[in-house]
Amino acid sequence: MKRIIILAVFSLFGFTGFSQETNVYTFFLNIVNEDFKIPLIGFVNLANGNQKGFHLGFVNWNERNFAGVQLGMINTLGADLTGAQIAFINTAIQRVQGVQVGFINTAFREVRGGQIGYINTSKQAIRGLQCSFINTAIQAVDGAQIGYINTAFKEARGAQIGFINVANRKTSGFQLGFINFADTIENAVPIGFLSFVRRGGYFALEVGFSEFFPVTVGFKTGVERFYTTVYLAYQPSRASAKNVYASGFGFGSIIPLGKSVFFNPEIQSLNTIERKNNRQLTSFVPFFGVRFNNHFSLTAGPSVTWSNSFDDGVVLEPVFNISDFEIDRNNRIFVGARAAIRYRF
Repeated sequence: MKRIIILAVFSLFGFTGFSQETNVYTFFLNIVNEDFKIPLIGFVNLANGNQKGFHLGFVNWNERNFAGVQLGMINTLGADLTGAQIAFINTAIQRVQGVQVGFINTAFREVRGGQIGYINTSKQAIRGLQCSFINTAIQAVDGAQIGYINTAFKEARGAQIGFINVANRKTSGFQLGFINFADTIENAVPIGFLSFVRRGGYFALEVGFSEFFPVTVGFKTGVERFYTTVYLAYQPSRASAKNVYASGFGFGSIIPLGKSVFFNPEIQSLNTIERKNNRQLTSFVPFFGVRFNNHFSLTAGPSVTWSNSFDDGVVLEPVFNISDFEIDRNNRIFVGARAAIRYRF
């Protein structure tokens, strides 16, 4: 019959050894055998076999499966977790069915539940939520990764929401971030400042003109259903104005109307690059386009632009326009036209 030995903390150092049939409970170092029924509360808790219940300590270690709550500084399980680990460092050698909450959370097999911390790692799939600064699933994501850097080394079938999202093989879910990477897109739309899809993505270089800038260069990336564009533009000097340079950002969508014809609405925002003036152009352009082959296409359409300035009376004037409406000295609406030729890589 197993015995429970309860010792004072100061007597710990005089204890010389433990047999497998002995449970040691000192409130400083606790060493217990399988299916120990009493909660472990101590500085170091070491549990053999499978355990259930509650472990509270600076270090909690369980040899096999654990069902319950481990609360401490360092929690380690030799097999599965069914319940919760809450600590600075949480480790489950096999799968997690529950939640790990800590600074570093690691599951060497899949996670069915959640990992919430600063660095979360699941060696297999995550079927639930990873929420931290860095989230990593070595296999697939069936759920959500929310953090600064989210990585699925195989497939992302759920959502990745962060500053940088990476799906090394395929994504059939949703990516929302500043920069998104995916090898292959399957019924998914990455939304971000820059999205790069190696297979099935949209990469294009555009050269065009507008009512404000006779020369505009844009680089487009993403997928046809949602892409973003980075712009550089140039307006040559005129009698009343010097050369004007501008840079900006836009997003749009390509909607097929036939085999070679498409509708292409875009929203663009450009700021002039000047020392003294701060002038901005925000435009809606409903382009219509035609594809000549797999690489070249031509787009053209009307535009509506709000030109505003933070300095009185110095809104950017167009080179040409169809009509304009003055709101006040710092805000005007221009109706114009634009066209561009694109090369798709």
